[in-house]
Amino acid sequence: MEIGQIEAFVEAQRRGSITRAAEALELTQPTLTARVRSLEAELGVTLLTRGRRGVALTPAGRRFLPRALAALDALERAAAEARAGREVKGGTLALGLASDVAVYLAAPALARFARRYPDVDVRVVSGRSRAIAEALRADEIEAGIVSQLVVLPDLAGRPLFDEAVPAVVAASHPLAKRAKVTLDEVASAGLVLRDPASFLHALTVTYFAAGGSAPRILMELDNTEAVKRVVLSGLGAALLPEMAIRDELRRGELVALSLARPAPRRTIYLLVRAGAEPSAAAGALLKFLVRA
Repeated sequence: MEIGQIEAFVEAQRRGSITRAAEALELTQPTLTARVRSLEAELGVTLLTRGRRGVALTPAGRRFLPRALAALDALERAAAEARAGREVKGGTLALGLASDVAVYLAAPALARFARRYPDVDVRVVSGRSRAIAEALRADEIEAGIVSQLVVLPDLAGRPLFDEAVPAVVAASHPLAKRAKVTLDEVASAGLVLRDPASFLHALTVTYFAAGGSAPRILMELDNTEAVKRVVLSGLGAALLPEMAIRDELRRGELVALSLARPAPRRTIYLLVRAGAEPSAAAGALLKFLVRA
């Protein structure tokens, strides 16, 4: 079944005439007739009756018409969405965000985007990087921003930016007053970690292992904000990403420890379907997120 066949049928019943329908679609009368007949042959039913006064719907045609109109409408909306991909005008942008990006960067970026492009509807889902990748593979989102690169054959990733993940303590913590701190001292003070399934957990364990130190684990929590809140209370230290602690560092509530080993870094990636490029709307929102 082809779009031209459906258009010919819909236009013929709308105008009640093969001749007028052919003129409206800028086709010859034999071409339009052939399209309608080929559609009827494919369906195995007669959709239009022909007479001296023009054409009319058969019972089968009346049943088929609503679906035909819905199909044409869906195609028109799909075309509008595709055109919206070339420029930021209307449409819906579905985006997946890693949890930290959703919590610490998304709100101001989305607010600025909404003010700049009020006609674009934005839908955001958040979660772990793997969940974002699976949503992308299922075509539930157009692109994902993840804190851990997920390598799958039908997806492509590229770095957006990277950030330091320093060891921090509360301003009230004994280590906060020290100009220099050893890795063993931080390990002995105890660490508050993300859960073992998270990239921050692996990053922290690897950092201490590379320095030959085995930290005392005080607590493991399932989100970065919870880890930060525990450290702010004065309990232990944590390796936390810059995006999560900028305000607390500026206000002096948290202190980044000066260690001999430089702080590890993590990269934030853009994830898209292999061979695809972000739409204009997605590209505009990405710029706001990177600035944030």
